[in-house]
Amino acid sequence: MKRALGALLGVAAAVSSFSTWAVDPPARDAELDAMLQKAAQNYINNFHRQRGFSAGFKIKVWADLPADLVYVDFGPGVMPEEADSLSEQMEQEVGTTVLRRARDAGMPEVTQVRMLYGGRPFNHYVPRPPEKQGPDNSYEPRQAGGLAVVSASHGIYLLHPGRTWTYQRPLVNNVREDLLTPGYGDALEGYLESRSSMTVRRARRSDPADHVDSHLPWRVMSSRYHLKALYPQETDIWNSFPGSAQNDRELRQDIRARPRYANFIGADALLSLHTNGHDDPATRGVEVYYHEDKPQDRPLADSVLCYMGELIHAQEGYEEFPFRGPARFGRHGENGIATMPSIIVEVAYHSSPEDALALQDPVFREASMKGVEKGYRLWREGKGCNPLKVDPIATIRVAAGQSRVVDLAFAGFPQYPVVIETKNVACPPGWKCTDGAVTLADADTKPAQITLRCENAGSAPIFWNTRMVDDDGVKSPPIRHIVQCVRGSGMDVSQAVYQDDEGAATARRLP
Repeated sequence: MKRALGALLGVAAAVSSFSTWAVDPPARDAELDAMLQKAAQNYINNFHRQRGFSAGFKIKVWADLPADLVYVDFGPGVMPEEADSLSEQMEQEVGTTVLRRARDAGMPEVTQVRMLYGGRPFNHYVPRPPEKQGPDNSYEPRQAGGLAVVSASHGIYLLHPGRTWTYQRPLVNNVREDLLTPGYGDALEGYLESRSSMTVRRARRSDPADHVDSHLPWRVMSSRYHLKALYPQETDIWNSFPGSAQNDRELRQDIRARPRYANFIGADALLSLHTNGHDDPATRGVEVYYHEDKPQDRPLADSVLCYMGELIHAQEGYEEFPFRGPARFGRHGENGIATMPSIIVEVAYHSSPEDALALQDPVFREASMKGVEKGYRLWREGKGCNPLKVDPIATIRVAAGQSRVVDLAFAGFPQYPVVIETKNVACPPGWKCTDGAVTLADADTKPAQITLRCENAGSAPIFWNTRMVDDDGVKSPPIRHIVQCVRGSGMDVSQAVYQDDEGAATARRLP
């Protein structure tokens, strides 16, 4: 692993001046730049020490305030090897460190972090493969079907030269990413099949049988070995560095195997599931990444982040679970090699004790994967981020003994059946006000309606809250509205409905 990182770290230790970089940043907020520089350098130094490298790797950081960007430049002569997981980890974590500090200092939530090498982006040195999309880099909306690859990271690999079968991620807060993510993959596979009518292929194998070479269960093995067993002749998928002598070459091959498999079978989407980590245990929340060179994937990433938020925040105890949005661009080999829409979903931070508990909770797992499926499905259908919301309800006048049917307009894409709940929040003294509920079986039940009734002989305003609750527990914010009960005259009787509707919200004077 140290050799794999040598191209990034060894050369950098000799860099002492940045004057020869291709791009010299213009003058910015000097105080902000200094603060970001210090935070990033401290992180890099700590990253090195933990892995046995000497300090001295100097980077340069500055904020481009008009563009809402922070640049991190690793200097001339510093270049990570393609699909080097350790350099990807360092990029992502230093980016998280800098982004949090920038936002805390007042930069907007839309701020992104861009990595440079000698003043140029990574693709200046390593061009990306051709895209599957059309010449305008667009995707055609579709209503159903398709083929998705679900990649649940990471799994055991063979570490050379000792030929030791090794997990890719450590055990932190009782969570090992390699073993946790397959359960999330199972959940996502089920929802993609049942709700999106998709065919799903898995990059890892989940059955309990043993892998022959390691004598370990298949469910703990990384994608490389499953794909080797599936396609022993297709060495380009699982043996992408055939001449490499690096100790972690099979780990690096595993990273490349996942997108190469998706490319090989002509998948319509690659959805990669991970848990995140950071040196600071206070760093928390959901993040979704798209590749920096594939900006056309950002709407998919934003949609998934949107609906993960809607589904997770609907669950008791997770109403305030943090989301680190909007979607971020990065330089992950896993979705950079993919030639179809592809995103990285970092479900939560296993390095945070609070997030680690959530990751082990089946309620959180199911809600988060419902959100990924919903975000993908609605993006695929050409729909944007539109959380469930009921439109305002006008004040109505209802005569004693009569009722009104009110059409309910709403935005969003609920999972049916949906219950419309109307609850009383202010009942006149001496009156009895009864809550109501109406169930909509499916999206064809139109229009959505509620019935409001007055069973009294007096005049008074009654205050109600109405909301929608879908089958996944997603709740719209309650809408406050008023029913003005009146004695027989003074109302538009053409709007009255003389019926005893089941589920109607009613108000009557107590005897």
